[in-house]
Amino acid sequence: MLILSSALLAGFPHGFTTRAGGASRSPYAGLNLSTSTGDEGASVEENWARLRQETGLSFARVKQVHGSAVARRDAPSLPGEEADAVITARPGLAACVLTADCVPILLGDPSSGAVAAVHAGWRGTLARAAARAVEALEREFGARRENLLAAVGPAIGPCCYEVSPDLAERFVAEIGPSACMVHPRTPRVDLWTANERVLCDAGIPPERIEVIERCTACDDEAFFSHRRDGVRTGRQVGFIAPPRAPFLD
Repeated sequence: MLILSSALLAGFPHGFTTRAGGASRSPYAGLNLSTSTGDEGASVEENWARLRQETGLSFARVKQVHGSAVARRDAPSLPGEEADAVITARPGLAACVLTADCVPILLGDPSSGAVAAVHAGWRGTLARAAARAVEALEREFGARRENLLAAVGPAIGPCCYEVSPDLAERFVAEIGPSACMVHPRTPRVDLWTANERVLCDAGIPPERIEVIERCTACDDEAFFSHRRDGVRTGRQVGFIAPPRAPFLD
């Protein structure tokens, strides 16, 4: 099993899963962690069991709907409540989100140990889902925005994310010109930079944000990708849990 990590979040149990190390068969081959696109339930549950064994964590999950709602979890949960961000302060419990081109964003508060996992596609990015998670950490756990650490994980990159001119114009108007790339044929949105901008606007200093520039659509060996493969593909997970013991950075 290969799990990518962020140097900034080294004090928190966390990671971004890849396809490696799972039980699912083609076209979901590898560590697919969702049944929503047709994979066998037994294979997906085996993949979750392997992830729990590998990490020693339990997982708090929600039903993602491309919005900006935030759910607090104090115990493991299966998808049920509709939300696109999960927060928790319980050690050993990982907030997590599923992705297959959308952006997984992980947040950690070194003072309280509270964490958040955010799912942000283009809708969630424009809805500033990551900012809503920052606000929830502040409200629920007393986190200070300027102390938070953040990692923007693997997602479809500006190399591959072609969008309509209308959507590109929305990103420029609502996020800023850095969120789009000029291209001879079709405009391209940079979801990594757009979510970094959302986090900065929410009060997190840029030096406390790490962007892991791994494109899910480019790398078919490491990642599932809806844009590349269509409906019948798997899902990665971005996850983060509070540290077992408090720490100060």
